[in-house]
Amino acid sequence: MKKYIKGNLKLLLVAITFSIMAAFLAVRVQFLKGNVLDYALGKNMHNTLIYGLYLGGFILLELVFHYLYDINRGKFAVNSIRQVKLDYFKSLLAKDYPGFLKRKQGEYLAQYTNEMEIIENQFYSTIPMLAEIIVKIIIVSTSLFILDYRIAIMTLFLLTMPLYVPKLVEKKLQKAQTEHVKQFENHIKTITDWLNGFEIIKNFSIEKNIKEKFMESNNITMEKNLKKRQMGYLTRSISALLSYLSHFIILIFAAYLVLSGDFSAGDFFIAVGMIDQLSYPIISLSYFIQDLISVKPVNKSVLDFINNQSIEHGSLDIPKEGFKEALFRDVSFAYEDHEKIIDNLNIRFIRDKQYLLKGISGSGKTTSVNLLLNYYRPSSGRVEINSIPVSEIKNLNQIITVMRQDAVLFEESLRNNLTMYQDIPDEKIIDALYRVGLDKYANDDSLDMLINEGATNLSGGEKRRVTLARSILRETPILILDEPLANLDERNARAIESQLLSIKDRTLIIISHQFSLGNMGKLDEIIEFR
Repeated sequence: MKKYIKGNLKLLLVAITFSIMAAFLAVRVQFLKGNVLDYALGKNMHNTLIYGLYLGGFILLELVFHYLYDINRGKFAVNSIRQVKLDYFKSLLAKDYPGFLKRKQGEYLAQYTNEMEIIENQFYSTIPMLAEIIVKIIIVSTSLFILDYRIAIMTLFLLTMPLYVPKLVEKKLQKAQTEHVKQFENHIKTITDWLNGFEIIKNFSIEKNIKEKFMESNNITMEKNLKKRQMGYLTRSISALLSYLSHFIILIFAAYLVLSGDFSAGDFFIAVGMIDQLSYPIISLSYFIQDLISVKPVNKSVLDFINNQSIEHGSLDIPKEGFKEALFRDVSFAYEDHEKIIDNLNIRFIRDKQYLLKGISGSGKTTSVNLLLNYYRPSSGRVEINSIPVSEIKNLNQIITVMRQDAVLFEESLRNNLTMYQDIPDEKIIDALYRVGLDKYANDDSLDMLINEGATNLSGGEKRRVTLARSILRETPILILDEPLANLDERNARAIESQLLSIKDRTLIIISHQFSLGNMGKLDEIIEFR
């Protein structure tokens, strides 16, 4: 996290500068209080009034500088966590698709929300406050030596005792924090699964079962949370006890100095104020040290994610217009600890031809496409484009467009869902909508229509057609359609088939076991998977 501190060092230094000014003013206020008391006891009305006015002015200035300190420490914390979140999301987007699938969505969400909140509150918010406390301890301690070296030495010795408590329980603090974070991630991951399957939960009437599972998961999560808090409460209570005990001893000694004639009433008043100024920061210092200790594993978790860059899969660019063919040469593939799904596969996809991959579920149709996309590496053989292994092609995603079975649309305008934020003329977008049979949306007003979350304002067939239009608009040399006819009624399925057969300006690879016999003969090649 050091680079984020460096990136916002100016704000941190400004905050520390204001805290130094506020600390000097706070010390001056204590001395002025003593002056006012001594002059009042001495019946000196004039000086009492003058120093009283000074006191009010310095209190006001202290509040102003402390406010400015708060403003800048807040900016430091917010800007720092903003940059951490940006780097986190950039690292997430940099992952390849198989790498992304290694973790559940709930884990990403939990790390982005819960762990980021912990880092913001227990690390970036703590750093300027820790600096403020250290500054205050130095300034107040120096002032105590000016007042009386004996009380200064005793104060520093006794009040620093609570600082050792967090260090003694460092491992337990980190363990409690880590256990809570992991359990929270599991809890969010489970909830995400349930939300994705909400329709199934309602359809199968299993609300009671899910509620019981939620209660079990939620109880474990809250128990871990409570354990973490209790560990913090225990260390803070011990620290506070030691601090107050030290405070009491120091006050007794200060009272002795008054009785022995070494202190005036004003000096005693100053000493009490200065000890208060010192004791509370030292108690807080113990708390902040505890926060910094417990946040270490969370910092490491987020930094490991940010620094774990995806492996680059190639260095060669293929011009889109230069695409000639994609080739599978004696390709075999098996998932880890499983039997071969694909064995000695040989396929040739030629530019601007249309292909149908058909076969039973699990026969390797989608897996072969994923090999072409370089999501996986063959166990043996080669997958090539223009005689170049796909693993060596840098711009592979610019050569291939894939449309999956699930119609994924964003809560955005219809235009942005079709163009994917690319600059495409409206005339071309409207033409694509006509091509896929979405005539009622083929106008400027409809392009500005907001697609609801989950595209609930579109029918299933319309969602499929929108994603097909989006795929057509991209104009890559290879277009892969994975089960484009799934979950469509007969009428819509035949209409989509006709639209697919009209695509002649690219290599079309259709994965389907539902293509009608009448239209199969219009394809260039049918590849059967068994």
